Amino acid sequence: MSQWTAAKKIAAMSRTLAAIRGGSPLLYFLDAAACGFRHGASAENYFVLRFFALPERERQRYLTSGRSKAADRVLNRAALPEERRLLARKELFDRAFAGLVLRDFLYAPDCEPEVFRAFLARNPVLILKPAQGLQGRGIEKLEHAGRAWEALYRRCREEQLLLEACIPQHPALAAVNASSLNSVRINAARDRAGRVRLIGACLKCGTGCAVSDNFHAGGLAYPLDLETGRVSGPGRNNRDLNEYVHHPGSLIFMPGFQVPFWPQVTGLVRQAMDRVPSLGYVGWDVAVRPEGPELIEGNVSWPGGNIIQFDRVGKRPLLEECMGQKL
Repeated sequence: MSQWTAAKKIAAMSRTLAAIRGGSPLLYFLDAAACGFRHGASAENYFVLRFFALPERERQRYLTSGRSKAADRVLNRAALPEERRLLARKELFDRAFAGLVLRDFLYAPDCEPEVFRAFLARNPVLILKPAQGLQGRGIEKLEHAGRAWEALYRRCREEQLLLEACIPQHPALAAVNASSLNSVRINAARDRAGRVRLIGACLKCGTGCAVSDNFHAGGLAYPLDLETGRVSGPGRNNRDLNEYVHHPGSLIFMPGFQVPFWPQVTGLVRQAMDRVPSLGYVGWDVAVRPEGPELIEGNVSWPGGNIIQFDRVGKRPLLEECMGQKL
């Protein structure tokens, strides 16, 4: 990102802050710019982590965009380009993590028409995803009954789409928001002895009629206690400063909400880390089916550092312990 682009984002965020909570946009801008210089904090870090309300000593403890990139360079330095590519391309991920990925899937550019038709016959409702994409962009839920399969086949091949069967989610999670697959994010790191340590976790929930639970697609993130898998506080989004104790759609009171199969969820994350031992820091997304967890995807480079810190506990010291050096 260029300095000019970053400055424009800080300016827009500063105006939003001033409109919501009062104060001078210029003072917010100057403080946010200083946080970018001192702490590697982006405009979104400053907004969603509430840096404007934190003293300098607390800002020091948070994992920001800049610090996360530094951690990625150190902890994932042994990963080969093709190993990182497994997490960057969704069709490669689904194949590489077979057994942890349970859903039926098909990468359209690689299949013949008869294989495509057979997949449609097995799966009347599909999730279409770009093979490469971030922040939930381009994800579509499709009921294809009555549609001409040839046109869909051409579209999926031209747009290089991955087709996946819908993951049935546990009734407790469906009750929170039925339109989206509500998932768990757990960031895991490998320490210098090779042990996997869980850094932070959250429950991501969609809102309204959204298909995606992604934070950048209107979703909410609720902090999770790593020991128990219970929601430990209110949720946040990246659009306002509200603290969402109740989910705005279902009105379920979220603090204390128990993620089902929590020991199996954390165990799945440890298994995923073991699949690619060269990777030392990954943010894993996990769905919870009625019978147990399933892996959705893994994220490197900037694996959702904001959303795992909504418990108001900065995760920088934990990563520094794993690295054996300062960020």
